[in-house]
Order: sequence, then C-alpha cells, then structure tokens
Amino acid sequence: MDIAITGMAVLLPGAADLEAYWHGLVTGADAITEVPAHRWDPAYFPDRVYCRRGGFVDDLASVDVTRFGVMPGSVSGTDPDQLIALSVAARALADAGGEERLPARDRIGVVLGRGGYLTPAQARHDQRIRTAEQLTRTLGELLPELGQDRLTQVRDAFADQLGPEVPEAAIGLVPNLVASRIANRLDLRGPAYTTDAACASSLIAVDQAVAELTTGRCDLMLAGG
Repeated sequence: MDIAITGMAVLLPGAADLEAYWHGLVTGADAITEVPAHRWDPAYFPDRVYCRRGGFVDDLASVDVTRFGVMPGSVSGTDPDQLIALSVAARALADAGGEERLPARDRIGVVLGRGGYLTPAQARHDQRIRTAEQLTRTLGELLPELGQDRLTQVRDAFADQLGPEVPEAAIGLVPNLVASRIANRLDLRGPAYTTDAACASSLIAVDQAVAELTTGRCDLMLAGG
C-alpha cells in the first residue's frame, strides 16, 4: 500500500510555521539562543550553570484556545504542550485540505511521540502533595520552636506559590491525554495514543501511524512529536 504525506505543520525554535522553518533551513539560520531571562530562577541555580543556550518557542507558542472549545479559565491548569500540539495538529489538517477533505471521523487516528519527562502539571502535583509535607516535617524537626500553627502557615504559603488547585490540572497528569485532547477537540474518533521510545519517540510514532494505515484500520493518521 502506498502512503502519502498530505499535510504538515510545525512549531519549532525560530519557526512558527512551515514557511519559516524552510527559510531557516535554506538560509542556515541559527535558532539556538540565549536562555530567556524569565526562564532562570536563582533559587534553582545556586551554583554555576554550564549551558546558557537552547531552543525556545516562548514568543511563538500562542494558541487561541477558545477556537477549540477550551475554556480560558482552564488554561492555567493545563500543560502547555497539550495546547500547542492541538494547535499544530489543526494546522496540519488545514494544510491537508481542511475538514471537507477528511475521511470518516472514525477512520482518523492520532499518534504522538512523547518522552516520559516530568511535566509542569506533574511537578505541581508532586510539590503540592509530597514536597510541601516534606518541607514542613523537616522544618518541624530542625526548628521545633516554630509550632504547628507556624508550620501550617509555611505549608499554605508554599502551596500558594503553585497557583490554584483546579480540576483541569488532573488532565496533565496522564501523558497520553495530549493525543486524546487532540482527538476530542478535533472530533477524530480513531485510535489516539502516545509512544515513548526516548529520542526515537517521534520516529516510532510515524512508524505506528503507517502501520495503522497499512493494516486498514485507519484512512488518515496524524503523527508527530
């Protein structure tokens, strides 16, 4: 069976779209920059830092969440990669010809490569549940004169720094929901899942997408990483 790539979209450092990405390749542009100032928190880097450059999409990752039916109030508790992936997936479908060119919705699937790294939502959850408890317990052992009331204040102040505890934050705790959110918001009813093969995750996602097509389970697959 022949497999065709019918649409693409990207969001990469220095490239908000395919045209900018191609231009960067042709001109040999360097998209690796100094780390943006707001990325550094001195509390986490008390010693020397060995690398001050990286690839960032801070200024390019703008998503109109209401277009996809995502309520603005839920954004603060949502992992950014879910919203970015949703936006890029929608642009890939548009590049393939738009909704009028799509096959039956239950014949369209989504497979994304994603490493099993600590996400913002997972980090906040761990800090709220475990780190706060460890912090107050250690302070209580080292400074027993603080008393329980003062320790409770410390715990509450620590939790306040993590932002409000909202139900939407739970969505970011399950890595596969980045694919599920795309399928849900774009009304794609085929298989939706993620693959984790470390640095090969995106390649495995493409391989799985091709398999879904060649076995006849789907007529169109969104694959990415």
